[in-house]
Amino acid sequence: MKKRLLYLVLLTVFLIIIFVLVNNYYSLSFTPSDRIYQKVNNNGVASFEHGYLEYKEGIPFLYVKGDSYEIGLQYGVLLQNEMKRFYAEADSVFDAMLTTIYNKSPWYHKILIKIFTPFVMKRKIKSFIKRVPEEYLLQLKGMSEGSKVPLDKILSVTFGGDLQCSSFIKKHGDRIIHGRNADYEMPFIGKYPLISHYNKNGKYSYIDIGIIGTPFVCTGINEHGLTLSWSQATYKPIKGTGTMLIFNKIMEECRNLKDVNEISKNVDRFVMMIGSMDDRSGAAYDIVNNEIVKTNMKENIIYATNRCLSQNMRKKYNSISDMDWTNIAREEKYKEFLCQGNEFNIKNAVDILSNTDFYNYRGKLIPYRGWETINNQNTLSSVILDPKFNTIYFAYNTHFAGLSKWIKYNYKNNKVFVYRKEDVRLTSTFLSEFLKIKQQLRNLDWEDKVEVKQFALMIEQASFNNSWTLHVLWLLYNSLGDFDKAEKAINKIIELYPDLELGYDDMGDLYKNQKKYDDAIKYFKKALEAPISDDESRAYIYEQLALIYHEIGDETELRNYGQKALNLYKSYWVPEYLEKNVNRMEKLLKNKN
Repeated sequence: MKKRLLYLVLLTVFLIIIFVLVNNYYSLSFTPSDRIYQKVNNNGVASFEHGYLEYKEGIPFLYVKGDSYEIGLQYGVLLQNEMKRFYAEADSVFDAMLTTIYNKSPWYHKILIKIFTPFVMKRKIKSFIKRVPEEYLLQLKGMSEGSKVPLDKILSVTFGGDLQCSSFIKKHGDRIIHGRNADYEMPFIGKYPLISHYNKNGKYSYIDIGIIGTPFVCTGINEHGLTLSWSQATYKPIKGTGTMLIFNKIMEECRNLKDVNEISKNVDRFVMMIGSMDDRSGAAYDIVNNEIVKTNMKENIIYATNRCLSQNMRKKYNSISDMDWTNIAREEKYKEFLCQGNEFNIKNAVDILSNTDFYNYRGKLIPYRGWETINNQNTLSSVILDPKFNTIYFAYNTHFAGLSKWIKYNYKNNKVFVYRKEDVRLTSTFLSEFLKIKQQLRNLDWEDKVEVKQFALMIEQASFNNSWTLHVLWLLYNSLGDFDKAEKAINKIIELYPDLELGYDDMGDLYKNQKKYDDAIKYFKKALEAPISDDESRAYIYEQLALIYHEIGDETELRNYGQKALNLYKSYWVPEYLEKNVNRMEKLLKNKN
C-alpha cells in the first residue's frame, strides 16, 4: 500500500515538472506593454493616429488606416473598452463550459483537467501563431497592444470556431445583391456588432460587417465591389494549415473572380461565396483540406448552406448528418424565393433573410429544433451587400437577427438610417419562454427522474404546440416509462406536421422500445413515405427496421433494410460517431450471410 502511494506521489511530481517545463516552452512571445495610449474624443468621435470610431444607431463604426501593426493598434486603442467586455464575456462562457465538463467527470479526470488544460490551450495557441501570416500576426499584436487584451485570447477567437451559415447571391440586371445569415451557437456574440473600414497601405480598402474583437472577415465588401461571405463546409478532421485570415487577404488583394481563383488556397474547410461587380457575377468555392472546387452562378442565382455545393466534395467531405433538414430546408426556401418573378430588390432580400418558414409550414417561428430555417435561433447577424448603390443593410441580435432592426448604411456618403423596425415576434413572451426552456433542457439531469418529470410538466403547462417541444416531451415521458403520455405527444406532432417524417419516426421508436414490433414497423414505413425527410433520417429508419427484423427472425427483410442503411451511410464520409452504426450493420449482415 505504501509503495503504491509512493509511486502515485512520484508520478504526480513528475507530471507537474513536465507540465511546468512544457508550459514554459509554449509561453507566448508577445505580451502587451504597460504603455498607455491616449485617444481624443471630439463631438462623439474618438480618434487615435489615423483611425477613428463613432457610434450610429447604437452601432460602432470603426475606420483604421496604415500598415498592418498600425491598423491593429488603432483598432485596439479605439475599441479597448468594448474588446475587454467582449473577451470577459467570452471567458465566462468558456469557463462555464469547462465547469460543466469538470463537474460531470470522474475524480481522476478532474485532476488531469486541472493540470493539463492550461498546457493544452497554450500548445494550441502556439500552433495558431505558426499558421498566421506575418503581416496578420503584426495586426493581431497591434490589437493586443492597443486593447491590452492578451494575444492568446485574440488568437483563440481567430481560430475558435466556425460559423454555421447560409448565403445567396442574386443578379438582377447589372446589380449584384449578396445576402447572408451568420449563425453561431454562442448567442452573446450577437451583442457585439462592429462595422470596420480597413485601409491598409498598398492594399484595397474594404468593409467588414463583423463582431468586436474578431479580426477575420466574416462578411465583407471591398472598394471594387467584391463581396464575400463564408460558412462551415464540413466537420471532417483535416490536416490543412490554413487560416480564416485568408478571407482578409481576398478582400485586400482581389477585385474579381479571376483574382479570387488565384488566391483562394490553403484554407481548411469552408464554403466561400463571392459576388463580383467587376464580372457582374458570383460563385461559390468549396475549400476543404487545400482542395478547391468552384461552382459558378447559374440562371443569375447561387446559394449555399453548411455543406459543399459540389456533389463530389459532398460525398468526400460531408457526412450524412450534413444532409439533415437544416440544410435541405434552407436550400428549398432559397430556391423558392430567389426564383419567384422577374423583380428583385432589397425588400425581397430582407424578406428572405428574415424568413422563418419551414417547407410548406409557414408562419411557424419554431418548426423543429429551433434553427432549421434561414433565420433561426442561432442567427446573430443578417447582412445584405448592394455594391452598385454603395449600400449595406444589416441586423444584429442574440437570436433570429433577421427579425431585429435593419440598418441601411451608404458607405459613400456615410449616411445611416433605420431601414425596417424590429419584428414584434422578437420580443414576444412565447419566444422568450421557449428560449428559457431550451436553456433548461441543456442543464437537465436525465438520471434524476423527479427533475425530468417536473420539466415535462412545465412544458405541458406552457402549452407549446410546436414539433420541437412535443418531440422533447415524448423523450421525457419515454425516459420516465409513461408511454401513454409519450404517445399523446407524438400524435400531436403527426396532427400538426403530417408531412414531416419526425412524428412517424418517433412513434416507431416508441413502439420499438416497448417491443411492439408490428406497430413499430408500420410507423417506420410511414416515416419513409413522408414527403419531408432527409438521408440521415432515412438511414436511421432503415437501421431500425433491420434491427427489428433481426429480433423477429425475418432474415430477408433484415438483409434488405440493413443493406439500404449501409449503402446510405457509406455514400457519404462516415465520422467516428457513426462508425459504430456502420460496424453494427456490417456485423449483423455478415453473421446472417
